[in-house]
Order: sequence, then structure tokens, then C-alpha cells
Amino acid sequence: MKKILSILVIIFGLSLNVHAQGGSSGGSSGGSSGGSSGSSSGSSSGGGTSAGSSDGYGGGGMSGQYTISTRGVYDQALKGIWKEIQQENYEPALVSLQKYVYENPKIADGWNLIGFTSRKLMIFEDAEKYYKTGLEIDPEHEGILQYQGELYLETDRLDLAKANLAKLADLCVFNCKEKNELAQLIEEFEKN
Repeated sequence: MKKILSILVIIFGLSLNVHAQGGSSGGSSGGSSGGSSGSSSGSSSGGGTSAGSSDGYGGGGMSGQYTISTRGVYDQALKGIWKEIQQENYEPALVSLQKYVYENPKIADGWNLIGFTSRKLMIFEDAEKYYKTGLEIDPEHEGILQYQGELYLETDRLDLAKANLAKLADLCVFNCKEKNELAQLIEEFEKN
């Protein structure tokens, strides 16, 4: 009886991990074979114009849980939009992102990218709303915390940028690109 119970617990745990990753069936719910929406149910951890890959922007932390991380792993739709952003085609990317977040409102990466794109287009009020929404979904989203900090610097709110840096310092202990980039921008801001 104990063996059967143990096997059931293991199977249940594995099925939760597969479900959290978006499954593997593809179709309209994402998954590893494509689809129109995301297998990216977590959050991302960085990005920006300095990212070297067009497939999203790296992995991320585990937030104290033992699960397979999907942070920063973009679904096909976000990968295409990310390419537009990297080419600085912000206006068409914004239109695509508006549709994306409407169809995928629980994916923090979408809110991060729409905030980033709005900020690049200097639509600061919208960018702030988008970052806030993304952080409501995932309060430990390193990418949003970095970009929101950059927004604060661009709108002369140094104290709020420093608060985001403090949050990143708590979240990211080793080699945290988001923390390092925001710290550098704050340092440059303070010099000017």
C-alpha cells in the first residue's frame, strides 16, 4: 500500500511539473511543439537590447521551489515579438504585444515586454501600468524589476529605482545581470 501511495505522489508531482511548463501537446495552449500562446507561465529574468539571444533572455531563479524553471523561456509568439524589439521596431511590436497580453493575461513576460516597448516609445504612464501588472503576476520577476527601475530613472525617481535595486539584491545573489545593469545605471544617474 505504501508503494502504491508513493508512486501516486510521484506521478502527481511529475504531472504538476509538466502542466506548469505548458505540457507537450502544442495546440492553442502552447507547449513544446508550438501553439499560439505560452508555455511560459513563470517570469523572465532580464533581457533588454543587450541580450544576445532572440529566444528570450536566459533562465532565472527558482524562488525557493523545486520545479523546472520556465523563467525567460518565451513561447513562439513572444520569440517573434522579441525579434522585432531587438531590431528596434517598437511600434509594430507594441501592437503585437497588446494583442498578446489580451490573449495571455497571466504571462508576466508579456507584461514585461509591453512595458519595455512602451518605455522605449516614451509612453511612460502605460509602461508603468504594464510593469505593475506583471509584478502582480510575479512579484519576483527580475526583468520587470530592472526595467521598472530604468523607468524610474528616466522619470527622475531615483529613490524608487534604488528600491527596485534592493529587491533585486535580495532575489539575485550570484551573477545577476538585472541587478548589475540597474546598479550601473543608478551609478551613472547619480554622477549626472
